[in-house]
Amino acid sequence: MGRWPVLKHIARGGLVVLGVGGLAWMFWAVGWPAIDANLAAIGGWFGALVGLYLLAQLAFVLGWWVVIDPGSRPSSFLGLFGVYLAGDAVNYLVPSANLAGEPVKAHLLRHTVGFGRALTSIAIHKHAELLAQWLFLCGGMVVCLVQYDLPLAAELAAAVVIGGLGGVLFFMTWALRKGTFASLLRRLLGWRPLVARLKVFQPSAEALDARIQAFYKTQGSWFFAATGWCLVGWCGGLLETYLILHLLSPHEGWTTAVAVETLAMVLNNLFLFIPARLGSAEGVRVGVFALLGLPTAQGVAYGIARRGRELIWTLPGLVVLLRKHAGRLVRPDLPPLASKGLHP
Repeated sequence: MGRWPVLKHIARGGLVVLGVGGLAWMFWAVGWPAIDANLAAIGGWFGALVGLYLLAQLAFVLGWWVVIDPGSRPSSFLGLFGVYLAGDAVNYLVPSANLAGEPVKAHLLRHTVGFGRALTSIAIHKHAELLAQWLFLCGGMVVCLVQYDLPLAAELAAAVVIGGLGGVLFFMTWALRKGTFASLLRRLLGWRPLVARLKVFQPSAEALDARIQAFYKTQGSWFFAATGWCLVGWCGGLLETYLILHLLSPHEGWTTAVAVETLAMVLNNLFLFIPARLGSAEGVRVGVFALLGLPTAQGVAYGIARRGRELIWTLPGLVVLLRKHAGRLVRPDLPPLASKGLHP
């Protein structure tokens, strides 16, 4: 193992240790009795919250389903759901800006729809998902700015994250319509040591670009349908937040839920480099509760409930991964694009 991978593993291990330490300090500072009392208020409703999140996951999968070529869609929607959960589990556990799981999805779908069509649908779905998230955050921040007097630092952080996300969305929109994969490969081919290895992928990259461009030209309405479904999926977290708030503090309504969900999502995007955002997600959620004048003990209980639901929803995806290619959870042995082909 080279020096860089070793340093990367050490850094990730250090971040995990810091996250666990942060959680321990948070529990000590707030006090377990107060946290326990708020967890008791959630009580048996936790199982219902976990089950309710099925609707959000189904919405995201429907957003993916509608952008897959109708002639090659998997015969089993349940099978596609399993593939989505597998990729989602990897995205959750691996710090990669929610990208590590996308090759996993393509790998699992290669025998069903073809590796090329799988990559095409995944790229378009990711585009729709990003647009839906950006729209959700923009709408949520309007509510926050109108209803709450937030500190300047929080407003600036939100502006940076939402502006950065908008920039990424703009570039992604331009790149997918222009044809980004073949162009990127041509740039890499300018580096002589890579020519022999990468030149064989040029036809496949061009085919992938052509397929994506054809989708936006002839089936653009399905992209907006996918965006709508993904927006419903993002709203699943909002519904969950509202219900938990109702259990912890019944007088709080939808405005508070929108503020909590939006600010937590915005600030958590600053910590994508931390594995599973361990510690940082809980700290952000407690900080958001404090910003909005809510008890920190409620923020810790909310963070624990949210983390518990997230962990439970990784289990089905991990089961799919273990069944289909155990031992290759994070870095699957992807088939060569040229030999397996981007064509069906």
